[in-house]
Amino acid sequence: MNNHRVLWPSGAGMEQLRALRPDRIGRAFHSTEPVDFRWAMRLLRRVPQPRRNAARRLVRLMYRPLTAGTKIRLLGLAGAVALLALAGVGGVLGAPADTDRRWALDYLFADNAELGGLSPSGVSLSLLQDPAGLIVLAVVFVTPVFCCQQVLAIGEFVQMSVRNGGAERLSEGQVRQLGLLARRTNQWLAALGRRDVSAAIVVAMATATYFLYDFVNTHGLLQTWNPTGLPDSVWRSAVYDGWWANRHTHPEMAVALCVAGTYAFYFLAKQLVMGVVFTVYLYRSAAIGFGVTPNMRFDSDGFQGLRPLRQFMLWTYGSALAHLIGLLVLFTVWLPAASWMVFVVLVVMVVDMLVIVYPSSIGYHSALVAKQKHVNWLYENLPEGERAPAIAQVWAVPVLPVTTRRATTGITLYLLAPAVPALIPILFQRL
Repeated sequence: MNNHRVLWPSGAGMEQLRALRPDRIGRAFHSTEPVDFRWAMRLLRRVPQPRRNAARRLVRLMYRPLTAGTKIRLLGLAGAVALLALAGVGGVLGAPADTDRRWALDYLFADNAELGGLSPSGVSLSLLQDPAGLIVLAVVFVTPVFCCQQVLAIGEFVQMSVRNGGAERLSEGQVRQLGLLARRTNQWLAALGRRDVSAAIVVAMATATYFLYDFVNTHGLLQTWNPTGLPDSVWRSAVYDGWWANRHTHPEMAVALCVAGTYAFYFLAKQLVMGVVFTVYLYRSAAIGFGVTPNMRFDSDGFQGLRPLRQFMLWTYGSALAHLIGLLVLFTVWLPAASWMVFVVLVVMVVDMLVIVYPSSIGYHSALVAKQKHVNWLYENLPEGERAPAIAQVWAVPVLPVTTRRATTGITLYLLAPAVPALIPILFQRL
């Protein structure tokens, strides 16, 4: 990520092509610089010899430079542990000690699903008893990881194509155009990482998170999943009264949930904007003549030199599916399912298709053109008896490093996912 330019040999000497810098969207994606800890080692001379070696290893571990991925994972782990600890201190981590309370989801499997003479406070939904909440929190803490992996993969895009020979036939004019395009793209990415822009995103995401939580507070929980004969308003109010993030009985957990939501939405917003910027770069660079280029000379990494692209596609597909599942759980499990929520889901799906399917189609076309040129070269230069096997071997390898079967399976799951949360409560109500 520190190499701003990529070099490759040409007939006129060494040409330069500027690399993309997606790590500029935030300091969280910068690897830490090495720290001089010799002063700490000098202090260890006073430590007795039997303990000195262990202390030196500890100091080296503490001052070891952290990669962006390690920082993001440690931050998410610390947040998850802090949330669990806060829930444990507040008494809402596991099942409550009050035996009069009954697990909310237990009503789904009970023969007699009436609340009976219990008061609304007789329903319990602690953190570990809330599968929907656990899914939402899992998506919250894994969202920055998805964003970080995309940052790393996008940063390798130019280097990947250059290593595979995608820049060998570029003219000086094309190189200048690509340099200008990369410079403008990096400026957009750097603007996204400015402090004032980041602060504005934090404020906007915090506001959106607060209104979303207030919507949950107003409309209760699990209305669509009401297995009792009571009115939906009574059921959802009873569940909300026993919820682990009830702002009236557990305000600290409500604040923690809003902070976690802001944390996830912040990275998600930057991830989406970065995806749009990268999509524009792909489109314009392909128009210039530089795009996804497989290594046709030899298979350098098991995927014809396209392993970084494979990582980007897999992490992007996984991110889209995880976010869609989290959104569906939020709007169809926590909140009462309504017709207008279909439009929310459709908007999210359209955005995901914009930053997933469209870039994939651009990459597919670029890689296909590169393969066609290589096949033409084989046809013109190989003896007649060797042409057919060599050309067949070229087309035996998928154009992109993610096979069509897996991509089709992923898209099918993506399209069918919205139906699952809507069908499950209907199924339980009919049992």
